[in-house]
Amino acid sequence: MVITRTFPGTADLVFEAMTNPEHIRKWWGAGHGEMTVCEVDLREGGAWHFAQVADSTGDEVSFSGHYKSIDRPGRLVHTERFDNIESPYSVIDTTYTENDGQTELRAVITYDSPETVQAVVDSGMEHGLQASYDAIDDVLAELAAARA
Repeated sequence: MVITRTFPGTADLVFEAMTNPEHIRKWWGAGHGEMTVCEVDLREGGAWHFAQVADSTGDEVSFSGHYKSIDRPGRLVHTERFDNIESPYSVIDTTYTENDGQTELRAVITYDSPETVQAVVDSGMEHGLQASYDAIDDVLAELAAARA
């Protein structure tokens, strides 16, 4: 699966918004519940863990993974899984390409099977990801204003 999105901001700013817990709390699962855990050990081999209480059900949903490669601000490779069902880990290879003050994010996600890809698509990931990316736009505006 390949996901692309262009963000208003430098690659360094986008990378910061997507890896700093202070900023992640503002966009992860945007509009779908309160984030209860946001742990980031941003180093190769370091772990991350995010959890939130879903507004629709009141259940806590949890995701985790490890950082495999970090080349700030151009590339980040990490694993991810949905902890509630102990899903297999996916590998997400994200590049950040800056051009004229905007940054294109390109995430290549590798899953263990076609069935897992279909389950992810059926889960509504696209809607949730769109909401999170829209919220990242807001975070980037805040960061740009603070640095101006």
